[in-house]
Parts: sequence; structure tokens; C-alpha cells
Amino acid sequence: MNYTLRNVLPDEIEWLYELNKKSFLDVVVRQFGKWDEVLQRQLFFSKWEQPRPAQIIETPSGRVGVVILEQLEDCDWLDEIQICPNYQSQGLGTTLLRDLHANARSRGVPLRLQVLHANQDAKRLYARMGFLESERLANHFLMEIS
Repeated sequence: MNYTLRNVLPDEIEWLYELNKKSFLDVVVRQFGKWDEVLQRQLFFSKWEQPRPAQIIETPSGRVGVVILEQLEDCDWLDEIQICPNYQSQGLGTTLLRDLHANARSRGVPLRLQVLHANQDAKRLYARMGFLESERLANHFLMEIS
């Protein structure tokens, strides 16, 4: 699937929260037992108080997701990848991950991420792409691909 990336505009933060909710509500409920709207909004918006290296994923249909990637000295850290549920399972995530991995390899660093224990669909995608689990934390698996 073809896509482009562009910077997030200030008026898109609420749209990003709704995307975050669509992407994580079921996973958060499975892992933590409930979705606390007040807490989730607080956690989400507190992350946006400082500028983030976030980019909107657009297809010919319009904006369909977000990717937040930090290029650190020792790795490319995939902080977030969220795709609207109705655009999932169409190859977009796979294509984007391949491109991010190729960019990390060109820099000579691994691509790393974390995934909630309850997000088994995402973990399976990452494993299928060649990511290996490097550590198990209280709520997340750390994964990487070289």
C-alpha cells in the first residue's frame, strides 16, 4: 500500500487521541481490566506537552495513522505506530515497518520497540517481520531487529 509521511499539525492532536483510543482500547482492557477515559486522556496529552518526532501516515484515502520514530545514537526507537483499524491487515503496517527497518540498517543501528503483553496481534506481526524479543518488562515486551 502506498503511503506518505508528513508532520503532525497542531489541530490534529484530538484526532490522534481518537486514533490512540481506537488502537488501544481493547488491548488496554485486556491487559489492565478497564479503560479509564480521564486517565487515558491525561497520559496521552501529557506525552504531547513536549514536541515529538511524530508523522501522520497518509494514503490516497487521507490520514490513516501515526508513526513516532526517534533516531537515537544506538538504535532507531519506534515509540508508536498506530493505523486506523479499517486500514489494518492490508499490508500498510508491514510496508512501513520494512521501510523503517531499511532506514535503521542504513544507519547501522537496530530498530527497537515495545509492545504491550496483551497486544498479541502486533507482537505476531513484529515476529513475522523478524523482530526478536530482547526483554520482558512488567507490561511490555521489548523487541528489536538488526
